[in-house]
Amino acid sequence: MSDTYPARADLTSKAKDVVRDVKAKAAGLTDDVTRTAKENAAQFGEAAVDLANSAKDKVEHAVGQRKSLGADYIGSIAQATSRAASEFETELPQTARYIRQASDQIQGVANTVREKDVRELVGEVQNFARRQPTLFFGGAVVLGFAALRFLKSTAPSVSSDAASSTAFDARRAEG
Repeated sequence: MSDTYPARADLTSKAKDVVRDVKAKAAGLTDDVTRTAKENAAQFGEAAVDLANSAKDKVEHAVGQRKSLGADYIGSIAQATSRAASEFETELPQTARYIRQASDQIQGVANTVREKDVRELVGEVQNFARRQPTLFFGGAVVLGFAALRFLKSTAPSVSSDAASSTAFDARRAEG
């Protein structure tokens, strides 16, 4: 039996060595997986930031375009108001002066919209709404009507030929 103890001790030693090697390889593998996961997380984070920045840039560009169109429309209202003042100049000079003042105010709003950042504009509108809620509400109603008119004027119109052919096709389908 003395021969079995050294063989058993040798097997136990080898088993311990194998377990030690497996633990070392598992620890190395865990480190590799952790490092790869961190690298991928960093890359994913960078991709998410890039995507968010791209979306932000697109939104800012679209808002800038709309802001510019709005400023141009407000400027055209100011010009129309100024032309109206000229019509009153000979018969009602006092009225023409008030209309011109209104035109100057409207042109000032157009310039402000054109020059300021959207966040600044929103802040100014909020402050104005707090200071003058009645005037703000009235202005909002007027601007709503103006915006509706603007949207209707810029909407693509259906040609009369297309409308009549559509009506003709509908009648033909019924009959």
